[in-house]
Amino acid sequence: AVLDLSHRYHRTKVDLNAMQNKITGGVLECDGPPGLSLVIAESGPKAIQRFVRLMTVRMKWRGENFAVEGEEDEMDVVEDDKMKKTESAGVYGSAETEGEEKKMQKFNPRNYCTLLWTGLVTKRKFNTFVFQSCPNSEAARKILQGKGVAHYWDQLLVHAAGGRSESFNFTLGKKSGSGDGGTGVKTEGDDDEDAMNEET
Repeated sequence: AVLDLSHRYHRTKVDLNAMQNKITGGVLECDGPPGLSLVIAESGPKAIQRFVRLMTVRMKWRGENFAVEGEEDEMDVVEDDKMKKTESAGVYGSAETEGEEKKMQKFNPRNYCTLLWTGLVTKRKFNTFVFQSCPNSEAARKILQGKGVAHYWDQLLVHAAGGRSESFNFTLGKKSGSGDGGTGVKTEGDDDEDAMNEET
């Protein structure tokens, strides 16, 4: 679960990492209550591990030390030519192109990401990775119900009802004590590998 995925930096990182790791699923943004975004990611174990690390560790959800963006590590699959082209086009809030207004997009100082659930599934429920917006919680659940995964949204609602500081861990059945504001990612597996499923 992510509080605010409207910033271009966050959307670009999530989208490019999903493409490069061959992750299916998507981001379901709810404009009305609970006002959270659900990130669903389906792939093999290694791809999911990289994606979860991006969401829970590497991503600067509140824009912390954003001026020194560019940490390099062996798992940073985003920092390639595509990402550099996107950066120069103003995705991170730098100067816009083609006559657009030059201004910075501010980060949400209260933003956070919490890992709601991870596990194995028999097959993928999604064909691609897409961003989709819904006016309310009922519409969001209906979209997921069409894929047979409405329970993903139910888990998000339980998390929202319990508050972000003491999020409920569905995998372990107890409150998480990490305190680092995890990620909400839902994952499912490849045909060749054991399917992993995670929900953000």
